[in-house]
Amino acid sequence: MNQWSLLPMELLNLIEESLDLYHDKVRLRCICSSWRSCLLKMPNHKQHQLPWLLLPHSVGSLCAFFDSLEKKVHKVELPEAGEKVFKGSAYGWVVVAEKSGAIFLLNPLTRNKIKLPPRSKFPDVRKYRADKVGNEYLIWIYSAVLAPGRYQSHDATHVLNYLLRKVILSSSLTSMDFVAVALYGEYGHLAYCKRGDKKWSLIDNKFPSCDDIIFHEGQLYALKCNGQLIVCDIDSCPKPTVTEVAPAYPRIQGGDMYLVGSSSGLMMVRRCIHVDICSVSNKEIYTSKTLSFMIFKLDTSGRNWYQVQSLGDDVLFLGLNSSLAISSHDFPAYKRNCIYFTDVNYNFGLKGTGRPFDEGVFCLDEKKIEPLPTYSSDLNEVWPAPIWVTPNPY
Repeated sequence: MNQWSLLPMELLNLIEESLDLYHDKVRLRCICSSWRSCLLKMPNHKQHQLPWLLLPHSVGSLCAFFDSLEKKVHKVELPEAGEKVFKGSAYGWVVVAEKSGAIFLLNPLTRNKIKLPPRSKFPDVRKYRADKVGNEYLIWIYSAVLAPGRYQSHDATHVLNYLLRKVILSSSLTSMDFVAVALYGEYGHLAYCKRGDKKWSLIDNKFPSCDDIIFHEGQLYALKCNGQLIVCDIDSCPKPTVTEVAPAYPRIQGGDMYLVGSSSGLMMVRRCIHVDICSVSNKEIYTSKTLSFMIFKLDTSGRNWYQVQSLGDDVLFLGLNSSLAISSHDFPAYKRNCIYFTDVNYNFGLKGTGRPFDEGVFCLDEKKIEPLPTYSSDLNEVWPAPIWVTPNPY
């Protein structure tokens, strides 16, 4: 038999039942589309929560998944990710942005794609001129100083790298009513689109700027750079509403901020970084290096943040992905009370230099950073920075 799709359903079910590892069950569903439709539901297995590192290659169509649990690299052909930039991942899908302004969701296992409205359809874009090389975008820059703002021209590369920070999803793409929410612009504004929309709609552009966004228990939360937590209702009429959940935290200064949802509630994580300048090809390039992390939990009764020194048995995965928390009780291979973090692609000028990415494992018990389990790859070939992805064949 030379067509896998013609395999009898009874035999396919027997094969599926004989597989013990979750990863093998994922691979089984990647053989062909008919098998995925026949084996519609994934088994109820805790390993579906485990993220892998997606390692994009700067040249060609080859990418790889690094499974840090099995310490294995799984190579995949993924031409759709070549010469692109990752802007998020959730539910097994990666948000990919192109220099042309196109934005789409990509499943690295199945290579399925879903288009989102392009960067030219964001609320801050006044004009997009593809023929004006070097000045493709005319963007309205909201300013807290020069109210109400100003127009500014930008080239497509700058907009791709720096003016679209992150995109998250409300639910799995098997749901027909999923929502994508973007953190964009020079000052971290919010916009959203629903399946089938032709443009992005504004949620919030008020100062201070937002640093991270997350869907938690069905609600959209955004974290301001000063620690203020807001909840956004995009379905309210006539326009989305924003409500404060927790006020600004007075001792938050600098660094990158993350929102994490866990079984114990919402957490705010501050990534303390050191910014340096290096010379690459006679150009000064800003680089960042993570020094430590600070953890805050939300007191829902008092509606404020309080600092904690430990995650307990939790393990966090942070980066451009939708932040993820798991329990080391379920996955003993991961060290408890640790944060596994990846680079957030701020160092675009370092492409091809072979310099290491800002990634590692921060242990709160010992207050030190260890390297991520090695994926033995040439850093000249890996670009952009790896991103956490939870494998999902649907």
